[in-house]
Amino acid sequence: MSEPRCAGCGRRLKHPTPTGLGPVCARRLNPARIRVTTDRDQMPGQTELHLIPHQPTLWSL
Repeated sequence: MSEPRCAGCGRRLKHPTPTGLGPVCARRLNPARIRVTTDRDQMPGQTELHLIPHQPTLWSL
């Protein structure tokens, strides 16, 4: 049985993945990562909006 190889570059894989890519090719082909921001971590140049939940109640109808 042949050892698993990367679908991108052909390197030997120690830990095969469902995509068939090794860690180097996966980073090379998918460089963008989603960045999670918190309330204290705002993006520069953007203003924080205080959103009020608009849940309909008996008194608002």
